[in-house]
Amino acid sequence: MTGVAPLTFTPRTGKPEPAPVRAGTLVPLPIPVLPDLAANGQRRFSTALLDASGRIQDRGIVTALKWKPGDRLLITQIRSSAVIWRRSDGVFRMTTKPYVVLPAPVRHGCRVLAGSRVLLVADLAQDVLVVHPEHVVHAMLRDFHTTLAAGEADQ
Repeated sequence: MTGVAPLTFTPRTGKPEPAPVRAGTLVPLPIPVLPDLAANGQRRFSTALLDASGRIQDRGIVTALKWKPGDRLLITQIRSSAVIWRRSDGVFRMTTKPYVVLPAPVRHGCRVLAGSRVLLVADLAQDVLVVHPEHVVHAMLRDFHTTLAAGEADQ
């Protein structure tokens, strides 16, 4: 009787695979680089309501990004904001209706509740959507207004 060689897979990247993790252990995803808003590119800004199921009530931003039903989305949380990319390795899919849905763990991590308003920043050139909850927008405006009061803001 001859032995059967164990089945092995060559990693796609040519780099060694990471060591296996214990079941139930959270493995952080790599943090993507956010686009520079000062760089050339097409931007679209909008505010929208978030419904109880996490759906962002803005069809226009999805239309501007040209996201279609079935497109795969990678959704991650960076600090208190959500960043969404259309990527072939995305875990989530666009629904048949042109809305983006934030998964419950992201909503909880970003501290957004049903009925909250969010600021949407779409970078059309990078195919990315950043969702900022109200408390993040308040913090940004507070910091900016502090620089206005000090006379340090750019014109």
